[in-house]
Amino acid sequence: MEVRTARAGERDEVLDLLARWYGDRAFFSRYNLNDPAFRDELCLVACEGGKIVSTAQIFDRRIRLQGQIVPMGGIGSVYTHEDWRRRGTASALMRLALEILDREGFEVSLLFTDLIEFYERFGWKPVDRTFTALMGAENLRVDHGIEVELFDHGRDYDEVREIHDSYSKFDACEVRNDARWRANLKYAGNPDEHFVVARDTSGSVGAYARSILLQGYPILMEYGYRRDRFDSILSVVFHLGRVVSGIDPENEAELHGQEILRSSQALTSGMLVAHTRHDPGFESRLQNSGCYLMHHEEHNYMWRLISASRFAARFNLDPSVAEERLYDLVGSPSALFWTADRF
Repeated sequence: MEVRTARAGERDEVLDLLARWYGDRAFFSRYNLNDPAFRDELCLVACEGGKIVSTAQIFDRRIRLQGQIVPMGGIGSVYTHEDWRRRGTASALMRLALEILDREGFEVSLLFTDLIEFYERFGWKPVDRTFTALMGAENLRVDHGIEVELFDHGRDYDEVREIHDSYSKFDACEVRNDARWRANLKYAGNPDEHFVVARDTSGSVGAYARSILLQGYPILMEYGYRRDRFDSILSVVFHLGRVVSGIDPENEAELHGQEILRSSQALTSGMLVAHTRHDPGFESRLQNSGCYLMHHEEHNYMWRLISASRFAARFNLDPSVAEERLYDLVGSPSALFWTADRF
């Protein structure tokens, strides 16, 4: 078996293989075609008899850690043809991935999986990740002078980017330049998302939110707000509460939200899943305004230190404590990796 990086012209064959996973070739194609950091040398393949039978992708990302911008290699799109499983194929790809991650200068790595024991063999370690179930958001006490509207790229893009840049400074947050923002808007919803902004009487955007229906759950996958505009983000959550509760829509934004976030397969009614634990002030305002919050820990969030020497030099540490520092940072309750940045 040949294990190597992909060659020019093999992208379609890789996508054909990945299409066997969910029966949705377009899901993977959106990342392949739109991710500005996609490179064939970060796409790994295992071949037998001239055919690609297994693949994995390294996603080139930058994250914030203690005010530093750190190169992070995400591992995703890992799939082996059913006829070639349990032969060490995926293991060979992971060994190659570790070589490439180090060679390409990545300092840390992240992946999402249910196969915890498999990836632990190669040095990734699970870190608790907290989601919050919001109940009763449709009853929040809010400023009804704030308008919640559908995101308009030409009108709202610059303000939303500004809010994201100022709000999403938590450890583990991905850093987006303009190219990464524009790419994220093309693939994060895969393909449908409910993207709204809150505008006050001054006409400026005080908050925004991006939501999807994921595995039957309405997920608030990213949001941001100006620190002096709590009322704006509360109005956004109130809007989303009305949407997921199935209340008769009163405007275009609520109608669009119900089309995206509610379906006959939805597992819940009136519950919105969100990231809030990193922001205790926001949680307090939600609770004080009439929302019930319940935290839920997930354990499929795995990190790995790739280069102790580079990571230690960045933070002026002894290399022997670099791994401990990484897990302290990404495992902190104040750390955050948005669902919108998943791969």
